[in-house]
Amino acid sequence: MTWFIFGDSHIGTFKYAAEQGWIARPCAFLQVAGATAVGLRNPNSQTNALEAFASALLPAKLDVTPVMQLGEVDCGFVIWWRAAKLGESVASQLEASVDAHLAFADRLLREGYASLVLTGASLPTIRDGQDWGAIANKRSEVTASLADRTDLTLRYNAMVRAGAEARNCPFIDIAPAILDPSTGTIADLYRADDPNDHHLHNARAGRLWADALNRVDGAARSADVQGALPHGR
Repeated sequence: MTWFIFGDSHIGTFKYAAEQGWIARPCAFLQVAGATAVGLRNPNSQTNALEAFASALLPAKLDVTPVMQLGEVDCGFVIWWRAAKLGESVASQLEASVDAHLAFADRLLREGYASLVLTGASLPTIRDGQDWGAIANKRSEVTASLADRTDLTLRYNAMVRAGAEARNCPFIDIAPAILDPSTGTIADLYRADDPNDHHLHNARAGRLWADALNRVDGAARSADVQGALPHGR
């Protein structure tokens, strides 16, 4: 069984982990840079992520378990930007992003996948007042602090976790492990070495994602063994 890991550019940490041999299962990847969860409700989105993901994953493949990594762009930029432009609350835009995220998960389940893995969005790394680096420059319209963007990401992840539980799907999230308890934001250890790079540290975050996926894999194998025993013994 192959993990099909798809999402925005933050799947790069998963890819690094797979290349190092840290993920027990074989992996395939589909990255759409800049993809947003909320964009999955729009077939004409700028990134065309909906068509790209649907074309790659559907019809359902029996030897594949999808792993969905989205939300950093929503929590770090789009939710704030849409709330300001549309005159709506951040809370309503948060709900719209999560609803679109879970709606695509529902589509995959409805169209034949027995399960999929939902993941927490990557924590924001762009510092307050940072205007260097391509992504930081593009997001400069949003003035929400790093603490506020982090809090929004944690709320987003809690809602996705609840959605995963309601669908009996695995959920993995490394955010609690990479928070600095003294600041409530990402620990410097988990930032990329390049200050212009807004992604997580490939090796340190990649190892955590690999361990989380391997635990899901181990739990699934254990359940298969239990199910094969007489009376589940």
